[in-house]
Amino acid sequence: MRRFTFRLQTVLNYRHTIEQLREQEFTAAQGRLALVQAHLAQLRAEFQQTLALRPGALPGERFDAASIADRERYLQTLQTAIEEQQRRLDAAQIVVEEKRTALVEARRAREVVEQLYNKELANYKLQLLQLEQKMMDDLATTRHHLPHPLSPPIHQEEAA
Repeated sequence: MRRFTFRLQTVLNYRHTIEQLREQEFTAAQGRLALVQAHLAQLRAEFQQTLALRPGALPGERFDAASIADRERYLQTLQTAIEEQQRRLDAAQIVVEEKRTALVEARRAREVVEQLYNKELANYKLQLLQLEQKMMDDLATTRHHLPHPLSPPIHQEEAA
C-alpha cells in the first residue's frame, strides 16, 4: 500500500501559516496596547504629582499668581495629553479585539482542515490494518493447506 498523503496538505500548510501571521499581528497589537497603557499611567501619575505639589506648599517657596497660572496651564496640557492618550488606548483596544477575532477565525479554519486530515489518517490506518489482517489470513490459509513436515507423506495409492 502506498504512503499516506493528505490531498489538502497545501491548504493545511497555508492555513497554519496564516494562523501564525495572525498570532504575530495579535502579539504586536498587544505590545502596542501595553505601551499606550504605560504612557497613560505615566501621564496620570505626573498629573497627580503636579496636583499634589501646589505652589506655596513647600516652606520658603514663593506663592505668586504667575506660578499658579503656569501650574494650571501645565495641568491643562497634561489633561489634554491624558485625554488624547485615552483615545489612543481605546483605539488600541479595538485593534487588539480585531486581531483576536482574526486569530480565532484563522485557528478555526486550520482546525477544520486538521480534523479532515486526522479523519483521513485514521481511515488510512484502518485500511492498513485491514490489509495486514488479510495478508495474515492468507498466509495462515496457505500454511494450513501445506502438509506438515513431520507427518508421513501420503501417497495416492494409500489414500484410495
